[in-house]
Parts: sequence; C-alpha cells; structure tokens
Amino acid sequence: MRRTTSLLSSAKEFLVEALANYKDRKRQFAIVHAVTATELVLKERLLRVNPALIFRNIDSPRLTNEQTIALAQIPQRLANLGMSLDTAEAVLIRTFAGWRNQIVHHMPVFDPKVADQQLPQLLDTLALFLRRDLSTPLETFLPKQLYPVVLGLLKDWKRVVQAAEAGARKEGGVLRDACPQCGGISVMCLRGDGRVYCHLCAAGHYRYDRCDECGRQTVSTFSAFDTGNFCDDCIEAAGDRYIQQLIDIERGK
Repeated sequence: MRRTTSLLSSAKEFLVEALANYKDRKRQFAIVHAVTATELVLKERLLRVNPALIFRNIDSPRLTNEQTIALAQIPQRLANLGMSLDTAEAVLIRTFAGWRNQIVHHMPVFDPKVADQQLPQLLDTLALFLRRDLSTPLETFLPKQLYPVVLGLLKDWKRVVQAAEAGARKEGGVLRDACPQCGGISVMCLRGDGRVYCHLCAAGHYRYDRCDECGRQTVSTFSAFDTGNFCDDCIEAAGDRYIQQLIDIERGK
C-alpha cells in the first residue's frame, strides 16, 4: 500500500510542476514533468493488478533488483492484460516518451509547435486515465490554485466545470463573479445566510457585498470590518500603497 501511495503522490508533484511550467511557457520542463507524471500513473495501474508488473523482467528470481518497465512499453503491457489504451493515446505516450529522452539525453529535434499542440492532449489523457482507471478525479488530485490553469486547457476539466455549473443552477442564486480561489465563473451561489458557496472548489467562506471604497458589489474573501466593508481588490491595493509608503520613508522621500 505504501508503494501505491508513493507512486500517486509523486505523480501529483510532477503533474503540478508540468502545469506550472506550461503556464510559464517552459516547454521542455513541462514535457519532462508531464511525461514523468504519466509514467508514474500508468505504473500505478499495473501495480494495482500485481506489483510484479511494474518490472521489466517479471520472471527474474531477484525481482526487486530489476529495472522497472520503460514508459514506451507500458501501453503494450496494458494491452496484454486486457486494459488496452486507445490507439491514439498509446501513440501519443510513445511520442512523448521519445521527446523526453531527447531532452534529457540528447539534443531535442522535435517541432516545438507540434509539442505545444500535443502537450494539452497528453495532460488530458492523463486526467482521463486517472478518472477512468484509478478512480481519482483530477479535481481531487490538483491543488485548487491550479484550477484556473487547467480551465480551458483540458477537455476532462470542462466536464468538471459543467457539473459545477449544473450544481449551481440547481441550487439557485448563481453569481457571475469569478471565484477568488479557483477562478470558476457561474459556479458560485449566494445562500440565505449571506455567504457564497463555490460548487467547483467547495469553498464556502466568501461573502457578497458592496465595497465602500470602489462601490462594486462583488465576492470577497475578507470578513466585514467594523469601520466599513471593502473588497479584496481594494484591500490589496491599500496594502500595496502602505508598502510603498514604507519604502518611500526608508528612502527618505
């Protein structure tokens, strides 16, 4: 059981890094981390059938000393076990496995534009595999601060957002504001106690009120103050002004 937890937790760390690097346009790092996350998740699927299956030579008398199976060979092993990947998925995984080897061991020769087009496909395949074969939906696998990154990037995530939108509509009182935590739009509801609940990230500690500073009625993460009610943007701006004043005082202005 420890090895199962270790594989998935490691895969999560690499997936988080892949998404962060994708956001920052660090293509090669994004590819390396995304491919490693995919390899760990696929090996997790093999391990759940039998721990021996993650090794290259399962007939070795010293199994624990064997190297684990290469990523490019995993689709065929899954197929031999009756768990075939879609043909396009298998080809995509083998392609990215080759690209990772180029990045790590050689000079990359793949087309950057093709890589940019296909990286979201690999991430979407990974998300689908997590949900379908490991009963681990992406929304339970990712930190909430990365929700805005996958929004509009992954087809699998669109289904998550659509379900959240449906939940909000069913409850009623839907707000069009973006959730301060996950960035989801039309997924928050104004409840009877004046609090706001997000059906995408399950955050329920927000409020919906009019700001005394800018006059906007918006969702805010801060509780009301005795001296007035201020939105997140105005409180952040006030904090920036205060810091700038401290800097100016330090500089003798």
